[in-house]
Amino acid sequence: MKITYLENSGFSVELDKTLLVFDECNGKADKDGRGIVTKAQVEVFEKSYLFLSHSHHDHWCKEVLALPFSEVFLSDEFPKGYAGHRLSEGQTLTLPNLTVRAFGSTDLGVSFLVDAEGKRIFHAGDYNLWHWEDESTENEIQEATDWFERILTTLAPFSGTIDLCFFPVDPRMGKNTARGAHRIQETLKPSVFVPMHFMKPTKEVTDFSAQYNNVLLLNQRGQTGNI
Repeated sequence: MKITYLENSGFSVELDKTLLVFDECNGKADKDGRGIVTKAQVEVFEKSYLFLSHSHHDHWCKEVLALPFSEVFLSDEFPKGYAGHRLSEGQTLTLPNLTVRAFGSTDLGVSFLVDAEGKRIFHAGDYNLWHWEDESTENEIQEATDWFERILTTLAPFSGTIDLCFFPVDPRMGKNTARGAHRIQETLKPSVFVPMHFMKPTKEVTDFSAQYNNVLLLNQRGQTGNI
């Protein structure tokens, strides 16, 4: 698999014959022409699939929806007028050589578990243990934790089977930056873990990454990694 960082939580994953694109949010390339998926790239592959976990502006852009993907998968809360398979939590869609499962999110939309070409890929969207301990009440912290753990329970049967996991490690959360990520690592045991949902890696992100030997940290638009 070749993984390319697009921006924030956006990534492309290239398999032998299949292109998977998750949550691309910026339709304009950087000054060196990197960091976007192009029409020519999409057309190279026999099959190409776009996954948009939810409608927050930092997880999608109109430009990517204009590309000639074989199929598009959207969360069911996505604005009307955009074509694609709309999925809600708990739904599974099976196509030839592709299975897409939608799991919950602790924000808008869904998270995706995708099986393609013998690989299993999890993209969390905005699923995370979101809370700011210094600002939240004890009840708010407990509610956020319960919500996160409920969804994690539904993912737990796939523990040890996930080849590639994209999950938020958001430095805006300060000392709680990696709390959800640690739980994902402990419970799901992915082969490769890619941090996301940040624009620039901070000490919190690099400190988390240094604790595990399965972390692939991509932090510049257009940067790639092969696994």
